[in-house]
Amino acid sequence: MPGTATRVQALSTPVKASKSFGSRRAGRPCTTAATSRRRRTMRIGIVGLGNMGKLIAAAIVRAGFDTYVYDLRPEAVAELVEQGATGTTSVKELAQTADVISVVVLNEPQVQSVADEIVAVGLPRTLIVHSTVTPAFVQTLADNLAPAAISVLDAPVAGGLARARTGELTIMIGGTDTDTHKLAPLFDAFGREIFHVGPPGAGSAAKLSVNFMTIAGYALQIEAMNFARAHGLTEDALSSVLTTSNADSRAVRTWGLQDRLRANVPPGTTPAQLVMKKDLTSFTTAAGRAGLVSPLAAVAAETLVNRIEERDAYLNSIGGRPDIPQCTTCGQELIPPFRETGIHPECTRA
Repeated sequence: MPGTATRVQALSTPVKASKSFGSRRAGRPCTTAATSRRRRTMRIGIVGLGNMGKLIAAAIVRAGFDTYVYDLRPEAVAELVEQGATGTTSVKELAQTADVISVVVLNEPQVQSVADEIVAVGLPRTLIVHSTVTPAFVQTLADNLAPAAISVLDAPVAGGLARARTGELTIMIGGTDTDTHKLAPLFDAFGREIFHVGPPGAGSAAKLSVNFMTIAGYALQIEAMNFARAHGLTEDALSSVLTTSNADSRAVRTWGLQDRLRANVPPGTTPAQLVMKKDLTSFTTAAGRAGLVSPLAAVAAETLVNRIEERDAYLNSIGGRPDIPQCTTCGQELIPPFRETGIHPECTRA
């Protein structure tokens, strides 16, 4: 992917809701005459209704878009139909009607399969890739689909399921200026912090950077907790200290969240640790293509699954995951310093 490292624009030049995408309050998109007209004319398709895909689709429905959905699981489609979407029975059927198609599937082969089916329909379309993939894959996809009059953007998201439920995700967009601004009302439907970071592929570069720092940080935190316990500290004690240090982070303040998410993963869902390993492997692959060596990412990818399995074994040995109070605003775990008030300090400013 030539030139990717230099072509990605700095995140200090965001296209945010308050500038080009309309102001946002309480997770609801701003409605203007122009955005209302575009909502009426854009028909949106969502392929992939897993944990994140169904929440993005629900936010788009709430924003008033004509929304079509498809998933291999009929029950997932039925759930969105109850919320106001139109169900379809195949990617082909969806692509025959929807002119903007968002893909929220697991990996590059699945994205490619969806893209091939869209091309086969033979109609001009816009394809938005929300999946976590490599920048080179997106650039190649954009080049290959251009002759078929299909525009490609990558728009991966961050913020987790809690912010997805309220339509307040961070969105990192890689695409042309024209496509990005044309789709502004759509992004505004499910995003709060919206960044146009560069051409196709740039969004994935930003997302992989975010995921590497998040996942590798989680691996470090597990090792730190193991070390503390081996020396007689409780995890509550260490996390309380960490919030007053330079090691403070949102992950520390919600310690126990990942344990709960793993324990409650829906049947048929890929385990979180395998998704994390995939993302770290994608990061190292993309780094190698850019001529970079990323030893920390490689070590994290190699050891993460075992570390998480060891942690789950430890939790089982103490009778299961502790019952940790949750924030009244975000619904995520509260470590001891915040339990008396029942809310994270940052959530009071949300």
